[in-house]
Amino acid sequence: MPFAPRSLLFVSAETPDRFAKAAGSGADMVCIDLEDAVRADRKDAARQAAIAYTGSSTGPVPLAIRINALDTRYGLDDLRALLDSGVSPDALLLPKLEHARDLVLISHWLGANCPALVALIESPLGVENLPTIAAARTQVPQLTALMLGGADLSLELGARFEWQTLFMARSRLVNAASVQGLQAWDVPHIDLQDLDGLESETRAAHRMGFDCKCTIHPAQLARVHQAFQPSDDELRHARSIVEAAGEHHRGAFMHEGRMIDEPILLRARLLIERTDDTDDRPPTYQRNRA
Repeated sequence: MPFAPRSLLFVSAETPDRFAKAAGSGADMVCIDLEDAVRADRKDAARQAAIAYTGSSTGPVPLAIRINALDTRYGLDDLRALLDSGVSPDALLLPKLEHARDLVLISHWLGANCPALVALIESPLGVENLPTIAAARTQVPQLTALMLGGADLSLELGARFEWQTLFMARSRLVNAASVQGLQAWDVPHIDLQDLDGLESETRAAHRMGFDCKCTIHPAQLARVHQAFQPSDDELRHARSIVEAAGEHHRGAFMHEGRMIDEPILLRARLLIERTDDTDDRPPTYQRNRA
């Protein structure tokens, strides 16, 4: 995969003066939003600004564009503008995706310029079709991630937009992504004043198997990155498991009052490796201009 972000920061295509600021915010990835963050009467100007910036940007982080839904005129206009310009972001976020065939069509339309694709699952039908959407990767190798769109999904379900009501959808998305080797991205935490809630929600999502937490403001990034880091106690425990494993020759052993078998040992090693990889994360990203 071309990237594996912990955080993605949305920035409205209505505010081109903020594009460069977003890119320098510390987010692992930036997404210029042509959909929900843009009013109908400003779609054309926003689209032009997004394409112009994308065509001239050289970094420092991967750059995505969220187009409008494919069943709207705006979505078709977004795709046509990308085709006509020859500009290709690092990723396209596809909102309200419900059918695998839409991924096949986009891949076909964009051809060699097709970037990484992220399917946003935002409806009950999208949740039901998650296995087939994820399986489209066999036909569309550009499919990179599945993302939960919690606000729209909650609306259609008639449910509150909160952790408990979306638990089932999150679980199904992570499972479908895991089966096909895709990344799983979680919906933004929309209460900008509740940074403690954001960190708690991100930790819960990370424990569930999500790879990335999307954000809507730079102030959220530090808490998201912190949540993806293991605590000192978790890291100490993982290192002690790995050290203890070298002293035993059986498949399972007791350590600090707990039985340690192969899956738990592998998880401890993975946690240590991921922590080391994060510590060594390169400070810049060079965009692939192919």
